[in-house]
Amino acid sequence: MALASHPASEVAGKEETRDLDTTGLCLLSLDGGGVRGLSSLFILKGLMTRLNFERQAVGLARVKPCDIFDLIGGTSTGGIIAIMLGRLEMDVDECIKAYTAMMKKVFKNKRSAFFVSITGNVKARFSSKTLETAIKEVLRSKGFKEDDLLLDEANPEATGKCKVFVCAKSQEGNHIRRLKSYNVQGRQEEDNPKIWEAALATSAAPSFFDPVQIGACSYVDGALGANNPVNQVEEEAADIWCEETGRLQPIVKCFISIGTGHADFTTIKNSSLRSVAHSIEKVATETKKADSEFTGRWREHLDTRYFRFNVEEGLHSVRLAEYKQQAVIDAGTRLYMDGHGVKRKVRTCVQNLRQKRYEPDRAFCLEQTKLEEQREKAEQRDRDRPKMLGTTSEISELVERGDANRRKAPSTVGKEDLLSAQEDFTRALRGMNSQNPLPKAKEFARIYQKLMSTSLRLSHLLAFTENERMAYVREAEKHGTFAMEHAIRSQNDQRVSQMRFYMSCVHAREVCLMSEIGNVPADALLSRRDRALEEISVSLSELQSFEDMDMAVYEVMAREYSQALSRGTRV
Repeated sequence: MALASHPASEVAGKEETRDLDTTGLCLLSLDGGGVRGLSSLFILKGLMTRLNFERQAVGLARVKPCDIFDLIGGTSTGGIIAIMLGRLEMDVDECIKAYTAMMKKVFKNKRSAFFVSITGNVKARFSSKTLETAIKEVLRSKGFKEDDLLLDEANPEATGKCKVFVCAKSQEGNHIRRLKSYNVQGRQEEDNPKIWEAALATSAAPSFFDPVQIGACSYVDGALGANNPVNQVEEEAADIWCEETGRLQPIVKCFISIGTGHADFTTIKNSSLRSVAHSIEKVATETKKADSEFTGRWREHLDTRYFRFNVEEGLHSVRLAEYKQQAVIDAGTRLYMDGHGVKRKVRTCVQNLRQKRYEPDRAFCLEQTKLEEQREKAEQRDRDRPKMLGTTSEISELVERGDANRRKAPSTVGKEDLLSAQEDFTRALRGMNSQNPLPKAKEFARIYQKLMSTSLRLSHLLAFTENERMAYVREAEKHGTFAMEHAIRSQNDQRVSQMRFYMSCVHAREVCLMSEIGNVPADALLSRRDRALEEISVSLSELQSFEDMDMAVYEVMAREYSQALSRGTRV
């Protein structure tokens, strides 16, 4: 992913911190599913449309999936889509158009009216040659040669901005192989197929297409074993970016897995096709199992950094080869995307994607892993403390005392008051973490918000040095990040919007301090100031959309920080 020329760099000065938000991995996993692959494209279109709407609202150029994702992996038709999005660098609308035309050509005519041979073996019902021709037409339309390789070793830059792989099953070893558009350092890939060969291999589903010969190996699609390739994407990303530690979660900003809906097998009555039905049902079972196991491992980041999108209802009647069902797929996917819970998930997912700026390097990956290990050790120390650090009433008393100190008038509040409030809130947080069961996410969101607000106020006190005040800004940002994550988990849109506004004030304070310290180039400071002003304006507008929201305090804060940013001085 060549992020040096990434459009998002327009808003990122060279001095910008390479943290998880700007540099963390963005990964995309695409399930197989025949013509229902259109559903995954419609879902991706919903994500990219919202992302580009928000980018254009702040004057930035549109981006394509290949500009945002570091790695795209797919199986079967999901593999074909991965190649079109990543290797051919199509935007989603282009991909939908090409994919629809391809499915119509391939599935329009069955090669044989008989699904089973005289010997009882299931025959390929559709022409692999037609699929090959359709794929080559797409290649030519995008300016590629028919025989271009998936990995162009002589010209690595030609392999695109993001890394792409597809899953196929080797018949010789009966195991899943990943055909890649890139090399992994220190490893020699056995096969480097042509682009069309890789697309054909990943989609060569038994009973649909003939196996594909690449070098000495014969391939069928990877649906039985990796139809949901999320585990394959996780393993591949770990091999690429964190082989030394094997710890992927600390360096992932946004991991998206998109399914193709659920099929119905009960309508298959033909006795000669029972084995086919059994295979398809086994694929569906393994797909759900992969999702369940993966979600279990990533449950801490579910719907905050890991997102699974899959239409639950409406696509049951659409078989793998029914290309005429585009309207049904479109309608079912739209209904799914309009669901309240899905809309909330989409908003959070897009906010993650908006922050992407840089491609991670080895130093970043090691640093993030070290930070995660430190966090885990701190959590372990907390767990090793006495199980009960305070009753519910004692925790409430600590919070009330902290609020009393924090809410003193600006003319009378002192450093000791705010430091005492911070200590009380920290003790309350420890007590909450020691309770069993743990308090609800909204309670954690509140306490982290209080810590953030206190740290932000400490950053204004001239009793501290400039570096100490900047340290309090960083602390406020850290608490704000935790508050945001818990607000999202509480599924409270109003609190999420409040946290987004408070975070915009923290970022504004950071810019004001940078102006005071004077260690940032003028043009970079101006860029940061403009972004901070825009962030305050957008988050304030979002708060104003809630009818029962008392806006007085927020409007005062927005005005003060906006004026401070415009003056280039402190609030």
